Amino acid sequence: MEEHEDEQLAKDEGQEGQQEALTRVTGMYKDWFLDYASYVILERAVPAIEDGFKPVQRRIMHALKELDDGRYNKVANVVGHTMQYHPHGDASIADAMVQIGQKELLIDTQGNWGNILTGDGAAASRYIEARLSKFALEVVFSPKITE
Repeated sequence: MEEHEDEQLAKDEGQEGQQEALTRVTGMYKDWFLDYASYVILERAVPAIEDGFKPVQRRIMHALKELDDGRYNKVANVVGHTMQYHPHGDASIADAMVQIGQKELLIDTQGNWGNILTGDGAAASRYIEARLSKFALEVVFSPKITE
């Protein structure tokens, strides 16, 4: 009878050990989620203080500079070029480019880019075109102030 009780006690201790392990794993997931959420906020969602760009916007501007020949480029083409540098989907790149283009400061636009004030959305990326504005070429990509 004592042997049976010892076996049962060993099983109970084993289950308690398993329960503790499960608790620890869930605690790890909570920590991992906080780490990931902090990464998203700090690295992707908040603009950098150096230039005011989010990473996707910086990559779009870089792709536009590489494609710059003075002509308008289809946004779909710019998005495809930006995907070489940006590890996320094409929709996020196109949305970020539309946001930059709607401000009409850094990008010269052609086509229906929508309107921030009325909430109208932009046309599909295959229908709208963009190029760097003269302001962007003089300020963002100036050889005097950039490396």
